[in-house]
Amino acid sequence: MKISNDTRNVLKNFSTINQGIRVKTGNKLETISNMKNILAVATITEDFPQDFSIYNLPEFLGATSLLEDPEFEFNDSSLSITDNHSAMNYFFASEGMVTAPDKMITMPESEITFSLSSTLLTDLNKAASVLGVNDLILKSDGTTITLEVTDKKNTTSNTFSRIVGEGDGTKYVMNFKIENLKVLEGNYEVSVSSKGISHFNNKDIDLEYFIALEPDSKYGI
Repeated sequence: MKISNDTRNVLKNFSTINQGIRVKTGNKLETISNMKNILAVATITEDFPQDFSIYNLPEFLGATSLLEDPEFEFNDSSLSITDNHSAMNYFFASEGMVTAPDKMITMPESEITFSLSSTLLTDLNKAASVLGVNDLILKSDGTTITLEVTDKKNTTSNTFSRIVGEGDGTKYVMNFKIENLKVLEGNYEVSVSSKGISHFNNKDIDLEYFIALEPDSKYGI
């Protein structure tokens, strides 16, 4: 079988969440961070014929990129990877060596929804890097909904903010860590629950993330 560039991009993104991955038979990829605060799920075009685990996904992607349009053949304990000139044998990891989701998250009722464009996502990450801050705050004064990057522990922190929607009269401060916003580039519909969980649903491909809020988030203040 072949592995498409789109699937490789998803795997590369997933490797930033967890360097290992357990793949199940079928066409779904799932990963979860070691802290269990980021869960990602994608439906892909390939249909994997068996369960297998990769311990070091960045290494696997780097190694397979050495081959040109390779063919993947699944064996009991390894992958045979070949192109017209080269061959590679890559061994699977034992299942227990990789942190994987035990069950899917059921998203609770969401009080807040907004659209997050690919451009804004890039701007937020760039602003956090330039300003040297790591907090992302979704907040509302009841009138407007704003996303702001800042250092919430520093009252004189430099900030960057963007209005993303109209408020419904409710005031809140929902806190994220920029480092947990490990989503693939794209446009997203975002839902946030006061129960401490958010859902990022990619509008372009079948890909979704569940990202935990920070414990000091407050809804209805």
